[in-house]
Amino acid sequence: MRSIFSAVVIATFVLLSGCVSGSPPQGINETPLARITDIDSVGQFAADQDGRKLAVSRRGLQLLDLESGTRQKLSSVSPTALAWSPDGSVLAAAFPITDYETRVELYSAQGALLHETLLPVTLSQMVWSARGDLLVTGFALKIYSFGGNLRQVLYQVDTQKVVERVLADTTLKPATAKKLMPIMQSVQPVVFSPQGDELVFAELHDPPEFPPYQQLQHMNWESGVERSLGKIPLQSVEFFWRGPENSIDVMAQADNFSLPLWPSAEESSEQPRIPFYQFAKGRLYYGEKLVADWGDEARLQILVDGRYLLAQNGRLYFGGGLQSVSRVIYNEKAWTLRRWRFEGLITSDEHLKLLEGKP
Repeated sequence: MRSIFSAVVIATFVLLSGCVSGSPPQGINETPLARITDIDSVGQFAADQDGRKLAVSRRGLQLLDLESGTRQKLSSVSPTALAWSPDGSVLAAAFPITDYETRVELYSAQGALLHETLLPVTLSQMVWSARGDLLVTGFALKIYSFGGNLRQVLYQVDTQKVVERVLADTTLKPATAKKLMPIMQSVQPVVFSPQGDELVFAELHDPPEFPPYQQLQHMNWESGVERSLGKIPLQSVEFFWRGPENSIDVMAQADNFSLPLWPSAEESSEQPRIPFYQFAKGRLYYGEKLVADWGDEARLQILVDGRYLLAQNGRLYFGGGLQSVSRVIYNEKAWTLRRWRFEGLITSDEHLKLLEGKP
């Protein structure tokens, strides 16, 4: 039923989008890709996890209903980030206002504007936690005669209030501030865990008598507790959370490496390495196996039923043929145990035993 539904939907949107020119990229396991619509060349897109509602950046913000085949324009401004709530009932869209100001708008699944708020930062990340918290990170740089002040901030946004948590507040030397201004996004990466209750970010440091560097920090945002993971020389860097594992992949200019978050002999010996999909620089991997290479500029969203959205060269495609992935579901016990681990109330091994119900 799903494949028939998808075929009808794709055909409808191809007609709405105009004639197809050129061949689509190669799909997975010889499963052909079908073009849905054109998008801005570096435009954002996001589908809900069931693949029924699709938000795209195309000369503004558009909402596509993949059941009815309808399309509506929500804004004439193109967003810098899009994210659906876990249940698919709310779409979050972020829009740049000035260099260090971002407007976040919340829409219903039917396209009604529910709420909007201004944040005094340039956006770096916007995600929903499995519990339904909208989390936004960003930064602001102020230039003074003595150099610059750089603030990194985490916001928890809902229709009632905005909660601010300062991640870092750093003074930069004049030469450092000038050097970093064009690449500020790439030196302050942020990645959230699949559940969304933890994050890893790079905190900049610029000591007066020493070269600047990045301190890698691991945080549980509910408790506000941080852990230091080490430091690296100042450079552009990306973080990728390794699926269900307690580690992140660090892709830096100088080196690529995996960084354990909670080293534990018991976890490493008893927990099997479960393959999962990971996408970086246009390449899709399943475990260590390269599944597809669509080029460095390609972008991907995997849905829970094995279908996926692929953006390449200003076009958005639907594909299939991947293995189904587990839907991320909020687990209050697991959240509480991870917070206790951060707060030092339990060890990493005790966390594992309690999670599995062992005495």
